Amino acid sequence: MDNGAPGNGATNDMARNDAMTPLDTLLAARPSEAGWREICRLLEGLDDAALAAVAPRVLRWPAGQRPMPDGWWARWVAGDVRPCHALAGTRRLGRLDSVETGTVPVPVEDDREDADGSEGAYFVSGASAVAAPPGLRWLALAAAAEWHHNGGDIVRWHTTRDAPLVWYLSGGEYDDEAYDIAVSPDGATVVTAVEGAWHAWSAATGEPLWQVRPWLGDEDDDVCFGRDDVVRFAFSGDGERLAVGTGSTDVVAVIEVATGKVLLRVPEGQDAFGPVALDGEGRLLVHAGPAGRVVAREVVTGAVLATAETGLTSVGALAVAPDGRGVFAVGGAVGGAPERAGLATAACPAARLLTARRSSDDELTLEPGALLRPEGFAEGLDADAPSAALTTRASWTAAGPHGFVGADFGSLLFDGEGRTLWADPASAIGAFTPDGTALVTVQDEIEAWFLAGLAPPGDAPAPAPEPGPGRVLLTGLPAALVGAPVGAPQLPCSHWSIPVAAVADDARALAFGAKLDRDSADRPQILCAWDASPDPRVATLPRVADAAYLTDLAFAPDGSALARALLGEESCVVLDDVPGATTRWRHALPPTAPHGEERLRLAFSGDGSRLACALHTAGAVTVIDVATGDVVRTIEEPEARPGHWRGVRMEAAALDRAGARVALGAKDAVSHVVVRDVATGAAVLRAEPAGLRQITGLAFAPGGRELAVAGATDRGHAALWLLPLGGAAGEEAERPRLAVPDLPMHDQPDGALVWSATRGPLAYFPGSHGWGAVWEARGGTVVAEVPFGRADGAVALSPDGGTLVTVTQFGARRWPLPKVEGGAAERSGPLLRP
Repeated sequence: MDNGAPGNGATNDMARNDAMTPLDTLLAARPSEAGWREICRLLEGLDDAALAAVAPRVLRWPAGQRPMPDGWWARWVAGDVRPCHALAGTRRLGRLDSVETGTVPVPVEDDREDADGSEGAYFVSGASAVAAPPGLRWLALAAAAEWHHNGGDIVRWHTTRDAPLVWYLSGGEYDDEAYDIAVSPDGATVVTAVEGAWHAWSAATGEPLWQVRPWLGDEDDDVCFGRDDVVRFAFSGDGERLAVGTGSTDVVAVIEVATGKVLLRVPEGQDAFGPVALDGEGRLLVHAGPAGRVVAREVVTGAVLATAETGLTSVGALAVAPDGRGVFAVGGAVGGAPERAGLATAACPAARLLTARRSSDDELTLEPGALLRPEGFAEGLDADAPSAALTTRASWTAAGPHGFVGADFGSLLFDGEGRTLWADPASAIGAFTPDGTALVTVQDEIEAWFLAGLAPPGDAPAPAPEPGPGRVLLTGLPAALVGAPVGAPQLPCSHWSIPVAAVADDARALAFGAKLDRDSADRPQILCAWDASPDPRVATLPRVADAAYLTDLAFAPDGSALARALLGEESCVVLDDVPGATTRWRHALPPTAPHGEERLRLAFSGDGSRLACALHTAGAVTVIDVATGDVVRTIEEPEARPGHWRGVRMEAAALDRAGARVALGAKDAVSHVVVRDVATGAAVLRAEPAGLRQITGLAFAPGGRELAVAGATDRGHAALWLLPLGGAAGEEAERPRLAVPDLPMHDQPDGALVWSATRGPLAYFPGSHGWGAVWEARGGTVVAEVPFGRADGAVALSPDGGTLVTVTQFGARRWPLPKVEGGAAERSGPLLRP
């Protein structure tokens, strides 16, 4: 029955009652293909009121299990859109091999053209861009380039019938690929960019309309942009103007669609680049600026009307409300998500709604709204990844704003309220239709997702984020650190990754390096101290001139002082007092190796009286008196294999409780361990533990009778060696004990090792495949699996081994460790040996 069929009220009521009973049963049942087909049949028989009443229950079915039936699809593409069609979630349009042959899985229109003999496209490497017109009767697709041979084909593919492809550009004519395609709102014009030129074609015939080649200097130079410059397009709502923005050559322009005439080009040097967006009439241009800013300009004059901070790590897509009263910026964000503090290292998908307001003197301002943070996406989705820069899209139509992010490890669609409408754990490219009714996604499959059918029911509660392990210590930093007024929103803990951190016993203080100002290369060191208040006292430590690169941090055992190892023109070790965040002394180090090869590692003695600094490329360890900053002794390790091309590399150092002995972890041809008397420099122990390939940590036993060595075996396994002191290490003692057999360890030098009086050795192994583990030797237990690699976040163990903290851009988290009862870790036996 068609909606709106004539009949008296009693007949309509009877039809509704007859239909609702089986519909209730079907909707309460487990979703199935047969059940959905029957539901669609029953939905066609409901009037508008009954359809509105049942819609929330229908929308509770997963969108992927609500495909648009063939009959609905045939009417929909013909323009006969009915209210029940809004409850369909998706429609499978075909596959990339369907595009190659110009065919569709299920034709819903007559084949009016003979497809025999039509040239086939080549999509064996996948698609790089897609565009969808209103009505979805066809798509424009760009194939990924064959870098060894041709560029990517760009074609029009019919979605409703088998028909010859309409060719816009053959890959045999160039050696590039398109990263963005746009279709005008009336579906008449297709535009894209390849090899530095902007092209427009007739969508129906593929006839070239115009070509614009932006030049770097004078037009007479005839120099075009490189192929790696990502170009983004956006039509005005009326389709008369087109905004173009480049990603790396800082070009923003507005073009008249009918003629290809450049109406506006933002002058060079104004930090203007894509993405871009226009309002409905093409009078207001919005483009991206540095550090997550957006800029609004008047198209006629190019004058800047307003600038706004989005708070996004990067802006991947922009959309302007049709009436010009709002801007929707889509990208990534870090910080502000307590459940991800100390866990997440990748920028999460986010968006900011900016409201455009005119003052009494006609000045425009962009007022930022709340930062939208959709949930429910794949954990590996990095909204700042290069792939996300290519695929992120935004749309704002009568249906409201929507954002799409596709990256290497996940794809996500969300609305202007930050609600997740669709997510997939795989990468996808996507495009919104100009009227905002659907999103087309391309993987191997090509699917349309109908935004009305993806809207969550009004009574559907938002899922609560899953809590992480342990307790959140920090979710951000006060904006006052960068001079912002009191009450300004918190800063993320850093705009870049945090590879180095240190924590005092019982988490009384925490230190790490951070990037707070995205416009500056400066990375200050942050000190957080928890006194009586649950909120930390946060300060930046004094900046050290000509030594800005932080390589290590260490708290004194009593937590009163913090040591910093800094590299630069004047490399040094600095000791700061924790209570006042003031510098006590600075010890200059000898000139470091060029090209960033130097690494510094710090270690306090157990009583806090001495500090050891290991210089990696110098092959030396300097022992410093903590009270005065004077050098007690510098030990240069002689080459075990003279003439080896690398020389000696110092990988780690440790001091015993009184600072009387220093352990050196060195490597030239082989990795070896040396223990020396600090007073005389004499060797107490020299050992080459069996299978030791790389050293990540050293620690003396509290009584000083043994030395623990953490590192990797020659087969890449995380392992621990225990070396007895006071005599030569025997062969049995030098055998490794495998700690985490399934954790590969290859060239990961920056682990950590402490020897607790109650827990025994506790080691952090950073791993090589994006995750690490904290392992307790007493009982052989992995006490924490760290979900990131060494370069992405920081892992800190307190001097007493009782506190484990991870620090990422999203915050700091204290992890739970097994309780210690009666001097031994719970569920742990005596210290196991090889």
